Amino acid sequence: MKNRKSQLGLSILAGGLSFVGTAGAVDIVVDGSYESAMNNLLTPIIGLGGAGGPILDNGWTPFTTYAYSAGYTQADPPGSGSAYLRPYGDRGGGKTVSQINSLTRALTPAQIDGSQGIYSFSAWFCTYKNQNDYSTLTLQFMDESMNPVGPAVNLGGAAFVAALPPAAPMRAWGKDAKSGLVPATARYASLSSTSVALVGSADGYIDLVSLDVTVGFTPLQLTSAAPPGGASGVSPDAAPTVTLQDGTPALDNHSVVLWFDDAIVTPTIQKSGGTSTVSYQPPGYLASRSTHTYQIAYNNLGGAVANTTNRYQFAVVPYANIDLGPPLYLETFDSLAEGELPAGWSVQNQTDFDIAYGDDYNNFHSDAFLNWVVVDRASVSNWASVDGGQDFAGIFNVAPGQVYHQTLVTNLITDKFIIAVASRTSNQLKEIDYLYTGDYDLRGKTNVYLAFNNIYIQNQNNLGAVEYSINGGATWLPALYLLDPRDILRDGDGNIDAYHTFGDVHGDVPNAAANTPTNGYYGQFIGVASNLWSGLAPYLAARTDDDQTNSMRVEVVRLAQADNQPAVRFRLAMAGTYAWYFGIDNFGLYSPSGASAPELVAVPAPAAQTVAVGNPASLDAGLALGLGPMVYQWRRDGANLAGKTAQVLVIPVVSLADAGAYDVVLTGAGGAVTSVPPAAVLTVINPAVFVTGQWDFLNGDLTATCGRDMEYYDLTSQADTSFGSSASFGLPDLGGMPTPVMHFTPSVARWGGYKLHHGAAPNGNGAYVNQYTLIFDIYYPPGSDGTWRSLWQTGTGNSNDGDIFVSPENGIGISGRYDGFVSGSAWHRIAIGIDLAGPEQAPMMTKFIDGVKVGSQTAGLEGKDERLSLDSYALAFADNDGDVGEAYVSSIQFSNGRRPDAFIKALGGPSPLKIPGVIRVDRLNGNVVIRWTGGVPLQSADSPAGPWAVVPGTAGQYTHTPSPLATAKFYRPQIP
Repeated sequence: MKNRKSQLGLSILAGGLSFVGTAGAVDIVVDGSYESAMNNLLTPIIGLGGAGGPILDNGWTPFTTYAYSAGYTQADPPGSGSAYLRPYGDRGGGKTVSQINSLTRALTPAQIDGSQGIYSFSAWFCTYKNQNDYSTLTLQFMDESMNPVGPAVNLGGAAFVAALPPAAPMRAWGKDAKSGLVPATARYASLSSTSVALVGSADGYIDLVSLDVTVGFTPLQLTSAAPPGGASGVSPDAAPTVTLQDGTPALDNHSVVLWFDDAIVTPTIQKSGGTSTVSYQPPGYLASRSTHTYQIAYNNLGGAVANTTNRYQFAVVPYANIDLGPPLYLETFDSLAEGELPAGWSVQNQTDFDIAYGDDYNNFHSDAFLNWVVVDRASVSNWASVDGGQDFAGIFNVAPGQVYHQTLVTNLITDKFIIAVASRTSNQLKEIDYLYTGDYDLRGKTNVYLAFNNIYIQNQNNLGAVEYSINGGATWLPALYLLDPRDILRDGDGNIDAYHTFGDVHGDVPNAAANTPTNGYYGQFIGVASNLWSGLAPYLAARTDDDQTNSMRVEVVRLAQADNQPAVRFRLAMAGTYAWYFGIDNFGLYSPSGASAPELVAVPAPAAQTVAVGNPASLDAGLALGLGPMVYQWRRDGANLAGKTAQVLVIPVVSLADAGAYDVVLTGAGGAVTSVPPAAVLTVINPAVFVTGQWDFLNGDLTATCGRDMEYYDLTSQADTSFGSSASFGLPDLGGMPTPVMHFTPSVARWGGYKLHHGAAPNGNGAYVNQYTLIFDIYYPPGSDGTWRSLWQTGTGNSNDGDIFVSPENGIGISGRYDGFVSGSAWHRIAIGIDLAGPEQAPMMTKFIDGVKVGSQTAGLEGKDERLSLDSYALAFADNDGDVGEAYVSSIQFSNGRRPDAFIKALGGPSPLKIPGVIRVDRLNGNVVIRWTGGVPLQSADSPAGPWAVVPGTAGQYTHTPSPLATAKFYRPQIP
């Protein structure tokens, strides 16, 4: 037993929770008082002990102890005995003393890993008289493999000893203690002390080392933080909020410290049961696009001093503060009864409803909703209990970041509003609703805008339209058209093709003329005459299919031709099958006197990309917010690009000169803003792509014009194949000339076609060929038209479906995406570019018919070394279950990379002189003869670097005999 002496001493707590001897605690330190027999006290002063290496749960190793003496320190700690630790290197011990203890003597692994253990680590420290020699005691938790877990915990040290009260000539003993959670996965606790001498020998004294571990502790937990870390698109009125759930201890509010943007702020703390909510509301709205941090510190052990810190960062949504001033006219619908229209307004429809309940405004299936109808917000709240009512769960949503008239928009429906609702019970029921307003007198009013709360959800096949008229409805002017982005069509150069967007027939769009739910076109439902459709691109707004939030917004539209007009009326339309709804509230006309600068929604905008020479590039600036009209000015490397003033910058054919850093300046009624830096870098590459195989059937067999001969898959394929000319087979000539062709008629379902040894090496940094171009000059007779026709099979065993098809609808593709129209009984040049690896956008399949790009497919494709990649050969016209139709083939070409779009476009349609790109030289009867394909002119140069010039008389030819022969000459087919 230790002899208890004076109770004097210093207790210093370094944060956290302090406890010693707590009920249920287990002290896992062996010989923390250095009094055991293992010390083998050899003299009254010095004792040696410890093992030569760490022994689990078996005391200190190595160490030297020193007996107490009243001549060196003030009174020893309460509970001390006759020995304390003072490592001496000259007595057989060491300056570092350690031991390893098993935590599982006090806790089960499940308790540790479930954060159910808490530790209290303490020891007493002193030094020799008034010196500042010191020891540091370190606790390090370790896992099953003796690897460190969590940070080390240190007691004592130089600063601690220097702070001990002196009473000349000796220092007092002081206690240092720390506590916390035993980290998950910990299984052992390593304790080690190191003594440092500032004067003479090391005299940093330690006594009464304790590591108490308590079983069954539940720490206080942080359960949520909003906005979450890394969040973007956060509302400008965001109030950082953290919730803390009490565990075994309750939260001590005194331990809570909150920072906002690294400044300490005063939070609001509310307690409900065991949950504490800590929040802070910054003054005013946070700036558009601004980035902020908040940080909370608290004590998870119930103490008054914080021991845990969490930090979060978030970015505010882009927004424009739009102030339209007082309305010229405003229709809120709130003074109307349900079903009543504002004076002068009217409706009409071609809507199908399958259920009739009378005019029941609590049931959106009722006859009340055959037209646009005024309805109460309270009635809408009842729709959730109606069959299909779950589709209206988001009707009260609001898109984030909308600030109007200095106020954040949080509610789009105040009391009553007007809405067109689809049945939502069958895709065989159509919704076609029109709403007409009365006339508004805008004489003397300029800079006129329409603003309304838009309660809208886009479906894949519906249209929302807003138009206005200044001549009593005789003609209509565009204001806003809402469509799925997939239905906003673009031409081959990437520009919006508004004429076809409104004019093309879709299988799932209602047909008003035929009064059917299918095979209609969007132009039927707008008032603008068809001869003006090509100019409607600026009024098209893409809205994402089934997005129940981002279309819920305040729409603001400049009505350029409404200024000073005596009678302006509006026409709203919704049309679709199995559509959602289109509602409006606070329908107003304004003439603002000023405006704030606009904003661009994309973050960052635009996106960087890599494009090959000859391919198109497009950069999207993103949606503009603010008062229009909006003008986008694109810049490359800081210089304006002439004429590039649309939301999407389209470069139809990229050249090396187009590489650079692009940004865009958006100018609206309130000023200008530049897209978020950094500027988008357009990287232009110029990959070398060559023809590695071509088969033109010139000899009435599978001989290759370039590369290795094709081979029959098996005897069946051979028996089903014949050769001749377009004339001998009774086919139309190509370009007025007959040409050699191959004909096949599959006789079995599992038809293997032809082994095409393409000659390309693995590419795209893969183990297989991942980038290539296939071109076919092909004719499908009437019997094949409207059937599945495999063009390409990458599985050399033909044990699964083909990989590129002409569909029964005559489109080209795979996995449900088929583009273009390969008409029957006609020759076509089908070209397919494959890139599964990048650096351009990948995976990508480009599709061309007769030089016209009909589609770019990414959906349904797999990446590098997957389905469309190639072994050393592939199968042409093969499929495992009968999806191969009769065909005539004039030419097949394979290139070892994806050809640029511009190259394939320049190839045009099929030629009797085959596909351009192959050139060969032979010696014939003593002459050098050059042969090439495609009927393009031959070019020559004195150097591969050029300049290249057309060889006279070679246009439309496919042979040339140079005479006289130059000493050195280079030839090539003219590059398209």
